[in-house]
Amino acid sequence: MSNYLHTLTQVGQERGKALALTDELGEVSYQDLLEQIAIRAVALQRAGVSSGDRVAFVAENSTHYVVNVLAVWQADGVPVTIYPSTTAADLSSTLLDADPVLVLSDQYTNELVCSAVREGLPTARIDEPFQLESVAEGAISTPQAVQGELALICYSSGTTARPKAIMLSAQALLNSAQTFSETWRLTVADVTLVCLPMAWLFGLTTASLSTLFVGGTVVSRRRSKPELLATAIEQQGVTFLPAVTTVLTKFANYLDADARVWDLSSLRFIISGGEPRNEQSFALLKRYTNISVHDNYCASEMQPLVTYDPLVDPEPREGSAGRLVPRSELRLLDADGNDVQPGETGEAISRGPGIMLGYWNDPELTAETLTPEGWYRTKDLLRVDSEGYIYVVGRTSDMIIRGGSNVSPGEIESELRQHADVLDVAVVGLPDALYGEEVVAAVQFRDGAVVDADALREFAAARLSGFKVPTRFVQIDQLPHNSTTHKVNRKAVKAMLLEGAPA
Repeated sequence: MSNYLHTLTQVGQERGKALALTDELGEVSYQDLLEQIAIRAVALQRAGVSSGDRVAFVAENSTHYVVNVLAVWQADGVPVTIYPSTTAADLSSTLLDADPVLVLSDQYTNELVCSAVREGLPTARIDEPFQLESVAEGAISTPQAVQGELALICYSSGTTARPKAIMLSAQALLNSAQTFSETWRLTVADVTLVCLPMAWLFGLTTASLSTLFVGGTVVSRRRSKPELLATAIEQQGVTFLPAVTTVLTKFANYLDADARVWDLSSLRFIISGGEPRNEQSFALLKRYTNISVHDNYCASEMQPLVTYDPLVDPEPREGSAGRLVPRSELRLLDADGNDVQPGETGEAISRGPGIMLGYWNDPELTAETLTPEGWYRTKDLLRVDSEGYIYVVGRTSDMIIRGGSNVSPGEIESELRQHADVLDVAVVGLPDALYGEEVVAAVQFRDGAVVDADALREFAAARLSGFKVPTRFVQIDQLPHNSTTHKVNRKAVKAMLLEGAPA
C-alpha cells in the first residue's frame, strides 16, 4: 500500500494542523494522523506483524478505524474488514476463514469479538493504546498468485449467502482514491460525511480514502439516522454526502416532516450508490438542499466503474448512474456472450486497474467470476444510450421469468416509485403454477396514503409492458433492510410474501 501512503504522507505534511478526521469523540489533524499511523505501525511490527499478515477489523466507524487501517498498511500488513453487526457464530466462521494474526475491535464490538475468537488469537482495541505482546503464529500463507499484491480483504455483508472475501491490490485501492477524487472534483475544501460502514468499501475507500487523498476532512458517524446527518452537515459544514438510496430517502422524508429549518447550505455534492435510484425522494431532498442527487455504480470487486462528474453533468440524467470513469472498460453481452447492439440491455462485464485479485480461499468462485481475459462478470443488466449514459436495469439473479419472458424487478420498482403515495417498493418473483413465476410488488406507502391495488395496477400499466405489470400488490408496513448496508433485503421480502405479509 506504499503508493497510497506515499501520497498521503505528502498531503499530510502539506496540510499540517488542518483537520483530517473527526467523529463524535474527537478530532485528528493531518500532523496527528501521520504521527498516530507511525506509532501504531511500530507497535504492530514489534508484536510480530510482518509482510502479508492479515489483521481483522470488527469495529464501528470512527477516526480510530481509519488510523488503524493505515497503520496496518504502514506495517506491511493486510487489513481484513468484517461487518460489526455480524453474529458471534458468523464471526467465528469468518475469522476461521480469514485466519488473521490479530483481531481489532472497539468499545462497541469488543464483547462480540471476545466471544468469537479462537483460543490463542490475540485481540486489541483500536480506540485504546495497543497492549500487544505478540500476534498469532502459523497463519496460512497468502496464495502465491497474489503475494506482494494483496493489500485488503473485504468480507461482504453476507445477507443472501456466505460472505464473499474480496481481495484487492494496492493498485486497485490507489486507483479508487485517485479516480473518485478526480471525477468528483474533491479538494482540500471538501468535508465528507461518512455514515456508510467503513467495513464496506463504499465507506472506507470510496468515501474516506478518496477524501484524505486530496487533503479533505472526513466526518465519520456510526449511524445514519436522519437527525444525526442533519446535525453533522450543519455543524461540520459538510460539502459531500455519499450514501445509499434508502438512507437518502429517509433523510428527505425526515426533512419534510421536521418543523426545524436546518442549514444545509454547505452541501455541494450528494452521491447515491448501492441501490436503484428513487427519483421522487431525490426530488424531495433537492427541495431542502438545493442539491441534485448524482449516482455511483460499481462493485467491491471492480471500482470505480460508473459515476458522474458534477462539472460535466451538473444535473444527472433521470434513471442513469452516469458514465464510464477513466481507465475502466465496460462491455454488455447477450445470453450467448456476444456484445449487444447500442441501446440494448446486456449483462455487464468490466475490467481496469480497480479490478479485484479474486476471492480469498475460493478459487472456484474466482474462476467463475473472472474471465481468462481478466474481465469481471458483474451479473448486472445494464443499458447504454447514444451519449454514453449508463442505466442499471437489474441483477441477473433477481430476474423474474414469467411465461418465458424476462422481467427485471428494478425497472418495475423505478416506475412504481414515481407514484406520489409510494414511499418504497420491492418486486420479487413468486411460484406460479401456470407461468412459472408471478410478479409481486411489496409496497410501503407514505403515512396516511390510501391506495388500492387497482389504482396501482393502472398506474403501472400506463408505464410498463403488460407482462411486466405486477399480478399482485401487497401493502406492508416496513420493507426489510440489511442492517449494515441499508439496502432492501430481497430474500427477506420474498420470505415475507411467501409466509403471508400483512395486507
